Amino acid sequence: MSDLSEFWYTEYTMSRTHGYDYTVFNLFDKTHITWLVVCLVFTVGISLIYRKSSAKVRRRLEISISMFVLFLEVSRMIEEAATGQWRITSLPLQLCSISAFFCAWYGIHPNRIAGNLLYALSMPGAALALISPSWTMLPVLSFNHLNSAIAHVVIFAYPIMLIAGGKFKPELKKLPIAMAFLAVMCIIVTPINEGYNTNFFFIGYAYGNPISTICAGIFGEDYFVVGYAILLAIVEAVLYLPFEALRRKSMRNA
Repeated sequence: MSDLSEFWYTEYTMSRTHGYDYTVFNLFDKTHITWLVVCLVFTVGISLIYRKSSAKVRRRLEISISMFVLFLEVSRMIEEAATGQWRITSLPLQLCSISAFFCAWYGIHPNRIAGNLLYALSMPGAALALISPSWTMLPVLSFNHLNSAIAHVVIFAYPIMLIAGGKFKPELKKLPIAMAFLAVMCIIVTPINEGYNTNFFFIGYAYGNPISTICAGIFGEDYFVVGYAILLAIVEAVLYLPFEALRRKSMRNA
């Protein structure tokens, strides 16, 4: 890697080069807050544009934004392979990597299942990643820093844009599908995590992520996923119960 510019470094390469405690920015410093502001501005802006646009323009936005997210994910994998940095962790088995394919699915074929997967899993997952980013060791003006930050911003904004435009409404009855998908993915990645010491879906080990560290502190390192389950239940209740209440109210008034 000596001849490789740090512009192309992955998180793993930066950590191996400078040490695992090395950081370029810290949580809620100027760089981090700037990205959070960018996320807020982009989400509000694209939602307003989508809401006020014609059906034809809306469809173009759905497709172009979803394909852009997919492009970011594919370009990440290509870059890691082309620069000799590909590892088992390069596989698109993290939630936000899979979310790029959810976006593409909805962009190509809008449907309620994809919409609910985006809303129930992708949006809160991207929000968590933006609040506690894992790319703090990457130079700000580097390929993987920009790729990760922009991808999470767009994944977070995409379902909100759809809801703001009235194209999609979260449905509580579709939530079990999202939870079933999450359960299946956890089953799939568990042997990979155990065999390769990876941390797909952040269930491999209880460090490297602020949320898992907090959960481990409360429930212990062997049962930190219990904290995930409780947090997930709270998040989904906040996301879905208001829409369910509005649905029932409209049915009573019909």
